[in-house]
Amino acid sequence: MTGRTVIHRLLVASVAALLAFALAPAVPARAASTNPLAGRWGLYTGTWDRTYPAYRHARGRQKRLFAKVALRPHAAWFANPDLGKLVDHLGEYIRNTQHGDPNALVQFALFHQWPHREAGRHIPMTQQEQSAYRTWIDTAARTIGNTRAMVILEPDLALDAPSGHTVDRGVRLSLVRYAAQRLSTLPRTTVYLEVGAPDWLKAPTATRLLVDAGVRYTRGFAVGGTHHTSVGADVDYATRIVSRLARSGYPGKHAVLDTADNGRPFTYQQSARKYPRPRFHAVGICRTKRERRCITLGIPPTTHVTGHRRALHLTRRQDARLAAVVDAFVWMGRPWRANGGGTFAPKRLLQAARTTPFR
Repeated sequence: MTGRTVIHRLLVASVAALLAFALAPAVPARAASTNPLAGRWGLYTGTWDRTYPAYRHARGRQKRLFAKVALRPHAAWFANPDLGKLVDHLGEYIRNTQHGDPNALVQFALFHQWPHREAGRHIPMTQQEQSAYRTWIDTAARTIGNTRAMVILEPDLALDAPSGHTVDRGVRLSLVRYAAQRLSTLPRTTVYLEVGAPDWLKAPTATRLLVDAGVRYTRGFAVGGTHHTSVGADVDYATRIVSRLARSGYPGKHAVLDTADNGRPFTYQQSARKYPRPRFHAVGICRTKRERRCITLGIPPTTHVTGHRRALHLTRRQDARLAAVVDAFVWMGRPWRANGGGTFAPKRLLQAARTTPFR
């Protein structure tokens, strides 16, 4: 074989390889090998949130119903400003979720309580309060350390709301940016900024909030927390935000969708039409499997987000969008607690487990 023949064959092979690459179907942005949430998820079996003890002590059908929550990974909320309790509770939660397996994913949400809560939007944060926020985040970061973790971080109360104007929006957003950057430096932690749902903020407003809150440092954002919109509406919303973030200079962002309590999806506006004096948290747990505009368990948490078109009433385009931008369905909401966030309410849990359309 002459040198010219060898060169010719190499050129032909190179062109063929380039054509094969160019004509190959696009790989979804969240291929399993690049999804940081893929792999084993840990299950909390401690006593802190009371769901697992309720399952352990139940019998018969009640045990099977409790299992629908207790045996599925769901994100605990950490918001107590007491640093000692934060370290103790978070450390215990990590230990009783991983059970000695460092590769088991631990999921939780960090919601540091702003001073004076929602009613205090008109009161600027003092330097001492700002320092306390950063110290709280630093303490959480040190406690997490090398843990393989998914963290949902809330920038809420940095926006104006019907309850009042936020006088120091820039200060609060700078603190959330600090938290996003600090937590994202942890070697095995994946951070998502909570951004509400499509019935709350329009996509342009949500995008600006994420940029101001430090989405540049994070994997992306979380959609649907404490709201009950459908998976289809949530993935369309997430896709619009991802596109806007890319145009703003932050490409490749991903989302997680909260499906803990949207088994019978509805919007805030629909709930307001159902109740004479609308309160979002006044919406009750579904009493039957046929009732609508009520709260019940949604599709179980998983990174396998496609292949559920019929069960979730999705279009093919929405299913493709799930593959492209969504890392996982997660359970961040807590419909088994009073008003979705109070004390553990076993009767609510059992009722939600009975009425869910999902096994």
